[in-house]
Amino acid sequence: MISLKKCMYTAVAAVAMAGVSLFATVGAQAQEKFPNGPVIIQVPFSPGGGADRTFRLFAPYLAEELGVPVKVTNVAGGGGWVSWGQVTGQWDGEKDDHKLAVVNIPHIFSMLNPDMKRTESLESFNFLAWHSYDPGLWLVRWDDERFKDLEGVIEYAKETPLIVSVGSHGGDDHVGMAFSQKAIPEMKPMKFIFSDTGDNGKIAMILGKNVDMVAANVGYYVRSIMERKLRPIAVLHNEPWTVLPGVPTFQEVVGKPNITYAGRTIATANGLAPEKREIYLKAIEAAMSNPEYIQKETANRNFLMFRTGDEMWDLLRSGQKVAEDAAYWEGPPAPPKKK
Repeated sequence: MISLKKCMYTAVAAVAMAGVSLFATVGAQAQEKFPNGPVIIQVPFSPGGGADRTFRLFAPYLAEELGVPVKVTNVAGGGGWVSWGQVTGQWDGEKDDHKLAVVNIPHIFSMLNPDMKRTESLESFNFLAWHSYDPGLWLVRWDDERFKDLEGVIEYAKETPLIVSVGSHGGDDHVGMAFSQKAIPEMKPMKFIFSDTGDNGKIAMILGKNVDMVAANVGYYVRSIMERKLRPIAVLHNEPWTVLPGVPTFQEVVGKPNITYAGRTIATANGLAPEKREIYLKAIEAAMSNPEYIQKETANRNFLMFRTGDEMWDLLRSGQKVAEDAAYWEGPPAPPKKK
C-alpha cells in the first residue's frame, strides 16, 4: 500500500514541476514578444520645439499599437548631430532595439557642408518611415503692388536685391532661396534676414515692411493667407500642394526643380532584425492613421505623411540633391548667436 505521506510528496512534486513548466512557458513568451518593455523616441533638439511637440503627441498612440509605454527623450546639441552621432555610431541593433530616433530634414543635410567635417551619409541611417512633411512656401504681402506672382518677384530681383526673411542658417528656407540664386543667375545677390523668433518673427518682419519676401513652410501660414495678409507665390514641391492647389511650383515657373521641405522621419539602430522592423512599421502606420491623432496634428499645423521604402528614399534623395546644388555654405556665413 502506498502511504499517504508518499502520495503527498508525489503531488507536491508534480505541482512544483508544473509550476516550473508554466514559468518557463511564460518566460519564453515574454522573450518572444516584441517589444517587451518601454520604447524610447529620441528627439535631437531641446524640449518645446516642433519635433518635440509632435512626438509627445504621437507617443501615446504608438504605445497603444505596440502595447508598451513609449517615452520621448531629448538629446540636443550640434544642430541634431549629438543625437544622430549616437544613432549611427553607437546604437546596436540588439541592445538598442527599443529605441527610435527622430531625424529631421533638411537639418541632416548639414553633413554636406565641408566645414562640418561629417563622415555620415543618408545610408548611415536605418530609416523606418517618413512621419510628417511640410513643403517650402514663398510669400509676399498681400497688398504689395511691386509683385503679385513669382514671375514679378524674379523680374524685380534682377534689378534690385531681394531682402528675404528665412529661418535658421542651412534650414530648408535658406536652402530653397540659395538654390534659386544658382538656378536664376541673373538675380542680384539676396540679403537674408535670419529669424531667431521663428515664424512669428518672420511674419512681423514682412508685415512691418522690413523684408520683401518670406521663405517658410505651408502649415503655419495658411491662416495669414486666408486673412489676406500674405500672398503665396510659389510652393517648393514637385507638384502643386493639396492645401494650396492654385499656387504654382517653382519648377512650373522656372523649369528647375526646387524641392525643399521641413520633414521628420523615424529611424532606428542599424542591424535591427527585419521582423522587429516590421512590427515598428505596422505600429507607426496604424498610430498615424488614428483619427484622434490626425485631428491633433492638424490643429498643430503639422501634415502627416507616412512613407516607407522607395517612396521615402526618393524624398530623401531629392531633398539632398537640392541642398547639394544650393551649396548654401558658400554664401554669407551664419549670423552669430545671441548670448
